[in-house]
Amino acid sequence: MTTNKYVRQMKRLSIALLCWGMTSGAFASSSSTAQCPSSNFGEFVKAFSSGPEIRKAFIASPVKYVHVTADGKIPKVVERSLGVIAADELKVLLPENAAESVLTIEIKEPNRVVVRDEAGHFLKIFVFKHSDCWALSRVEDWAIDAVMEEITQSEKLTPGELELKKGVIFDRLVNKASPESGIYLYAAALDSYLDGARKGSAQAAVSAAGISLSGQAPRLENSKILDLFIQASTSIPDAGLALSRFYCDEGDYDYERPCINPEKSIATLESSAQRGSTKALLRLGEVYETGTVVPSDRPRALACYQEAQKKEPESSKPSVERLATEGVVTNHSIQCIKAGSFR
Repeated sequence: MTTNKYVRQMKRLSIALLCWGMTSGAFASSSSTAQCPSSNFGEFVKAFSSGPEIRKAFIASPVKYVHVTADGKIPKVVERSLGVIAADELKVLLPENAAESVLTIEIKEPNRVVVRDEAGHFLKIFVFKHSDCWALSRVEDWAIDAVMEEITQSEKLTPGELELKKGVIFDRLVNKASPESGIYLYAAALDSYLDGARKGSAQAAVSAAGISLSGQAPRLENSKILDLFIQASTSIPDAGLALSRFYCDEGDYDYERPCINPEKSIATLESSAQRGSTKALLRLGEVYETGTVVPSDRPRALACYQEAQKKEPESSKPSVERLATEGVVTNHSIQCIKAGSFR
């Protein structure tokens, strides 16, 4: 092949590639000598989000792209290497575009930008690396609404159940994410649970309170956690145990102190027991035996354990036998709930 012919072919190839890039709505990494807008990450992100030429110049090649798909009924995390990033992927970095879609932008040192909503519908994380300047090296799209639609398409869901399931999936996806990204998946799980609770799911309510108290997701105000536990306990008798404990410690597990509100704590357990919770009966037995919430009353503790035995014979057998060995005698005039002081 002659040199001129080779040059002509390369020119045609270059023109074809240029036209493809212009019409595809994609940004390719650039080896241009564009000046780094700032060594400060926050200032760099502001310039990167508002300047198309800067975006074009400071995108690594390839870029790692992470998203979630449905593999039958199972969510699957897929990671690919892309030579180009679609322009639409980066539009949400512009504050005005984010605001229009009711999204928040968080610039998190040292190297990532998080764009999310407050209902678990949208979550994208942009990760940058630094050498001479910052460059976008990874995009993580954790939105799973489309995945949920595919997974649950044949199911008949009650109000709030879809959001509950979505929260559970976000919780599980944490194991597939880096620790830095995982905290936002926990937050998305909380947001999904809260959305489910607003739509009437008692299980979503107790899940929202639980993940908030766990320290994994953001901590809700105590008044909100209390409301969630109350909502859950009206439909799920066993949820009364968590509400009873919260009346005592308000979620401050590391600090030992007397029960803050023993009256409501005991009343909640009694209510749960009356609505069929064997666990509440067992907890009442523990409370009366140990004296951790109210003064110790071992005959009443025995009555609670025996009441639990009537429902589930093996549930409190060791406790009944232990108290009997210690000399506590059954007194049929004492009843676990009816004799309660805080009804």
